[in-house]
Order: sequence, then C-alpha cells, then structure tokens
Amino acid sequence: MKDTVFQQLLKPLTKELMKECVLRFQSDYDCEKFLTWHHLQTMIYAHLNEIKSLSVLEVAINSQKIGINCEVKRSTLSDANQRRPVECFFWILEQLMSLLPRKLRNNVNKVVRILDSSPIQLKGRGYDEWAKEFATNRCQGLKLHVEYDLQIESPTKVAISHPNYNDSSMGKKWLIIPNTIYVFDKGYCDFNWWWNIHQKQSFFVTRLKKNSAILMQTNQEVTKETILEDGTFKLKNKKPRGGKTNLYQESLRRISVYREAKTPLILVTNLHELPAETIAELYKARWEVELFFKWIKQNLKLKKFLGKSANAVKIQLTTALIAYLLVQLFKNNSMDERRLQLVLVWVRYNLHGIPRKFKNYSPPIYQFPKQSFLINREGVHL
Repeated sequence: MKDTVFQQLLKPLTKELMKECVLRFQSDYDCEKFLTWHHLQTMIYAHLNEIKSLSVLEVAINSQKIGINCEVKRSTLSDANQRRPVECFFWILEQLMSLLPRKLRNNVNKVVRILDSSPIQLKGRGYDEWAKEFATNRCQGLKLHVEYDLQIESPTKVAISHPNYNDSSMGKKWLIIPNTIYVFDKGYCDFNWWWNIHQKQSFFVTRLKKNSAILMQTNQEVTKETILEDGTFKLKNKKPRGGKTNLYQESLRRISVYREAKTPLILVTNLHELPAETIAELYKARWEVELFFKWIKQNLKLKKFLGKSANAVKIQLTTALIAYLLVQLFKNNSMDERRLQLVLVWVRYNLHGIPRKFKNYSPPIYQFPKQSFLINREGVHL
C-alpha cells in the first residue's frame, strides 16, 4: 500500500532519528501511549491545516486515515504540550536543518547568511503570568532568533529567547563559518564580536550607529548614483566605557547609500574588494528574512496557540519550523517548480490521499551524518 502524502512528508523523520531523540531527552518517560513520535505528527498536522483549537484538532485528526497509529485526545495533547521537553523537538529541528545543502551566492562566491529576530506577542490570561517579567516596550512574549541562508531560502540556525535577550548576545553563541558573509542590523552592534567574525576569515555587512566614534582614512571616487560615499575608517575609542577594550583596530569600510526621501543608509563592512553597490544589495537582502517571518506566521499555526504555558508555546513555534522544513524538503525532492506557499496549499488539501502525480514518487533515503547526533548547537530556552 502506497504511503499517504502526509507519510511521504514525514520521511526525513527517520526511525533512527526519533530513537536517538527519545534516548537523548527521555521524552517518552512516563508515557505509555502518546509518544514523542505521535506528538510531533499531531503538531505538524495542526500546522499544515491551521487548526485553531484542541477540540477541532481532536475531531479532525481522528477522522482521517493519514498514518498516525494513535487516537489523539485533547486532554492528552494538552498534557504533552505542558510536560514534554521542548528541547527534543528543537534538536529534531537542528538535525533537519543539517540536511539543507550549502550553496554559494554567485555574485560574491560566498555563502550569505542573514541574522535577525522576530517578536512573538503573547498577552492576556495564561500568558501574563510568565511573560510579563521579561517583557520590553516592544514585546511581551518570546523572541525567535534565526540565521537565514539566502540561497536555500531557509533557516540554518534557530533559537528562542525572552524579548529582553540581546540580539548580539545570541549572535555570539553561534558558530562562525569561514568564507561566509553575515548580514545583520544595528541590534548586533558589538565591535569585539565583529572582530571575532573577521578573525574567523568571515565577513559582515551591517549598519553603523550614529554615535559611533570613527576616524576617516580614505574616500574613493564614486560613480554610481545610489552610492554617495565609499571610504575606509578606524574605530576611534580603543577603551570604551565600562573598562572594556575594543579589539577591532583594523580598517573598516564605510558606505553611504542614497534613499529617496530618507536619510542616507550608512553601512559598515570588512569586505574591501566588492563593489559598493553589491554591498548595498547584500544589506537590502535582509528583507528576505522578514518575508520568512511573515510567511511562517501567516501560513502555519502561529496566529493562535493551542496552549498558554511557555513550554506549549515553544513547542508550537519549534514544530512550525519543522513543518516548514518538511514542506521545503518535499518540494525539493518532488521537483515541484511552484513557489513554497502553493506547495503547502497542495499538501494541505491532499494529506490523506495519493494523487496520481505522485504515485511513483520515491523520496530519498535520509541519512544524517554520524557526527550530527553529537552536535550540541547553542540555542537559548529561557
């Protein structure tokens, strides 16, 4: 008997992967029926169908034969969202991200990764009890941190924190890959971290804060209308406040970019060879990660949460990203040329069937690198 579309979608979640997950996190401890595997399948189903409540989920998932060999009850799911450690799902997410291929951006011959974060607003009864303590003026709830790869259009690192956790502090926790360009905004302003990126033979493109003390060195002649200035400078303060030492003493590049009806955009980078307009294009590409955040919030189950505890919300966030990666892998393996949103729509309406188009669909055999099970990437769950 052929697998349903839902079962085909879940192929990357191999038995070996799930077994390792359960052993590592003891996520099936004191659980007789509703195992980690059942829990994950149920949450993915909820995301794909944008289900808004546990009662609707219970009726919907039990009325279709899509391969979940377990009756799902809302009370059981509620307890699992409250008690099962979110780290087990986060670990699965990390393993799936390791399946994504590394690609080079043609015009710079390097991997380009964007660092950004997005607030998840959580207010009201059930949320206020744990979220108010760490709220900021902009957000009460959680913050989703992402390292996003432009070429594969997907995150390669993810972490969840409270809103008052600084973006640059998260950036410092993540591994810097040589010959990679990291693009980020002013929230990641930390000169010593920039120096660490430079020391790892990697590159960055970001914005310079207005109050940064700099000493201009050279100015090049500009020929493009969009580029107002292109020069080199050094950071002026070797000993900033608080007894710190500024390690970045080499020359940096400062580029002023024209913006219609707005003040010029001041960019700073350690890329000295690329044209100024290419640097401006790299920073403009930050918009892609904003579109990613918008996509997952609009197309997956992130508008209303199935539980109000911190653990339940984190599980829903993490499984939403797992669902995103599974749809993307399905799209790649089926060689579907349509954009991801249309593939998601197709999957949503064919979960329990085997459409003629995919009767001969044969997904690859997913093999995770042996060392991937030993990797403990930095993710913050506060």
